[in-house]
Amino acid sequence: MATIPDTLDALRAELASLQSQAVNARAELARLRADLAQARTQLDGDTMHRLLAANEQLVVDAMRARDMADSTALLMAELSRSSELDSLTQLPNRLLLVDRFSQGLTHARRQGGRLALLFLDLDGFKQINDKLGHRVGDEVLRAVSLCLVSSVRQIDTVCRLGGDEFIVLLPEIMDAADPGLVAQKLMDSLASLMHAGGVPVRVSASIGISVYPDDAEDIEALVDCADQAMYRSKRAGGGCYSFFSTLGSGASAC
Repeated sequence: MATIPDTLDALRAELASLQSQAVNARAELARLRADLAQARTQLDGDTMHRLLAANEQLVVDAMRARDMADSTALLMAELSRSSELDSLTQLPNRLLLVDRFSQGLTHARRQGGRLALLFLDLDGFKQINDKLGHRVGDEVLRAVSLCLVSSVRQIDTVCRLGGDEFIVLLPEIMDAADPGLVAQKLMDSLASLMHAGGVPVRVSASIGISVYPDDAEDIEALVDCADQAMYRSKRAGGGCYSFFSTLGSGASAC
């Protein structure tokens, strides 16, 4: 089965071909119009009629090529957008997260600032799937996504990694304590979630926090640090957050 990147490559090639055809058609149309202007005083009526018919057909072909190129470009834009979003929740996926992180990192380096990653894993989500079914589980994930997005700033990014794992990217951190305040806000929002898929649910999460440049300087390392901190929250019973520490005992609210 063709992947989205393969499909995009094929569409790019098709778009380039269509654009080339449109350029050639426009050039041929210009040449034909010049010929027509010269022929008006030299050619008989039958020849003129054939040239006019050819001109009309060329106009139609040029418009068709342009329309096909425009349609292909729109399809490429839609596929590109879809490739950056999680199909279930419509949250950014890892691909878009990396792009947002790159932008945030550039700003942090330029300003000498910080950014934070919050790694969030739902507590007991397997039991929700097992007892209530995957349909309800999917509704829980959608409801959780809305809770997370509504609890952060517009410049922040909420990403679904897959399963019941989410990452929240916090650029432009002003104070070292800010990520913990956000984590608490996220947990409070999840605690207010009472229903999903038409049934009562209770949702909590374990959260791990890593900070650039204190803990690491690239996204993979920061995700790994936040993941380790999240497991410390799990071991503490869940429903809390922990900061990453190389000593394994970073600040937490558990």
